[in-house]
Amino acid sequence: MEIVELSLKSSNTFVNDLHKNKLPNELFFSYNIHDENVYFKRIEDIKRRSFKRDQLVDYLKGYSERFAKRYPKMIENMERLRDPNSVVVIGGQQAGVLTGPLYTIHKVISILVLAREQEEKLNVPVIPVFWIAGEDHDFAEINHVFVSENKLIKKRAMKHELDYLKKLPVSDIQINDRTFVNWTKEIIETYGETDFTNRLLEQIEKCTSRADSFVQVFEELILEMFQDEGLVLINSGDHRLRELEKNCFFEIIEKNSAVGQAVQKKQDCMREYGYKPIIEMKEESANLFYHHDGERYLMDRCSENEFKVEDLGLVFSKEELIKLVTESPERFSNNVVTRPLMQEFLFPTLAFIAGPGEITYWAELKEVFSLFGYEMPPVVPRLNITILERSIERDMKELDISLEEVLERGTEGAREAYLHAHTPVEMKPLVDGAKKEIGAIHRQLKQAALTIDPSLEPLLQKNAFLIENQLDFLTKIVDRRVKEQNEVELSKYRRIENALKPNGQLQERIWNIYYFLNKFGTDFVVELTNLSYTFNDRHKIVKI
Repeated sequence: MEIVELSLKSSNTFVNDLHKNKLPNELFFSYNIHDENVYFKRIEDIKRRSFKRDQLVDYLKGYSERFAKRYPKMIENMERLRDPNSVVVIGGQQAGVLTGPLYTIHKVISILVLAREQEEKLNVPVIPVFWIAGEDHDFAEINHVFVSENKLIKKRAMKHELDYLKKLPVSDIQINDRTFVNWTKEIIETYGETDFTNRLLEQIEKCTSRADSFVQVFEELILEMFQDEGLVLINSGDHRLRELEKNCFFEIIEKNSAVGQAVQKKQDCMREYGYKPIIEMKEESANLFYHHDGERYLMDRCSENEFKVEDLGLVFSKEELIKLVTESPERFSNNVVTRPLMQEFLFPTLAFIAGPGEITYWAELKEVFSLFGYEMPPVVPRLNITILERSIERDMKELDISLEEVLERGTEGAREAYLHAHTPVEMKPLVDGAKKEIGAIHRQLKQAALTIDPSLEPLLQKNAFLIENQLDFLTKIVDRRVKEQNEVELSKYRRIENALKPNGQLQERIWNIYYFLNKFGTDFVVELTNLSYTFNDRHKIVKI
């Protein structure tokens, strides 16, 4: 493996300006990630705060008891969190089936790489933490992968008998081992059988047999891939975690209206600078979820002292809500606005690893962090990685098409140019001319026929349509024949696009890591993690 870096422009203007250090940084972030001393400054700020380290470690070890014997380095890293000088590099994602799109793996790698790098530089324990958004309830977002079948990209979703429970947190959705394993086999079959296939399927089946829910399968698969890295997992959907989170919930309730105002203030600021906020929030949103009968429902604020769950017809006074949090904290969870606060409340965070969308919405929360007396941790863009197989690189060289062109625009333009250059006669102008001439002749014939029988009008119109349709058919048949004659080269364009810019998106947003594990072996992720990365604004091309 080797890395080549490219400068690619993001479709997100805010992220582009962050990369180029063109933002009015102090308006949106507490730290400038381009400052070479940023992590030293962050360490000093963390020292001024206190954390419930022992309680957090005890919880993490209790939750991870089933992993303890298999992943001792993870337990060792949890213990290191007791050290008052220790910090974490943290990032997170939903628990996608088979770990979800590639960017989830890229985010884990980013966390591990930055933690390793900063521990060496700062000479303090830096623990890598992955935050699984297990309380999210949109199963349709995480229940599928994309595969390539018959030269087409297809979405393959895994159905579940509880699909009708639209608001059920993913961490509470139980998994049927046999259904999941059979579905997985169907997915792996589309990748083709290799020397690694059977071992991979055995590994997935073993991981699934140890799990009860979709989140647990995700945990098992991630830890199997990164087993020697000491990655610490936290499932934010675990009900036992709520006991640690109580005090943060109390503060969110007390400052509820101010939280909403702080978000709106920062969103207005973003708009003034020409950026587009992405958090959609009703003015009366309480930015918390209420759990009832296994499902979760958004809460709204009626007034400073009254809250409601409209879907359930429930109304609570502030005092009733605080009492409920005290007695049954498992009935509550965070939304996109308050989740970063909870993360900051629990962990001494050196840096938060973020995807493009997360960077934007975290910037909308700077005033919220200030409201709680926190400095927002450095928000570090995750590594953007595209995996380039040797056969695809060879196709690109043969077609003389650049990597930048493919990643920015796809191959459609180059493909059309190739076809144009290899078409001896352009049929469309000839057919368009024929349509005009035949149309003029047909109109004369039509006029003559109508003098004989005016009732022939509908029939003659249909006749004109059929004639024009036959000319269009001629164009299509010739175009098809040209494509057939050049199929070998055109198939290369398709392979390149499907590999690097599938569905017009970057590879990491569509494809799944198991395609590469099946092709290159179960150590593929380890090799990917151990490459030499630099956190800058450049896209990483990993050649294999």
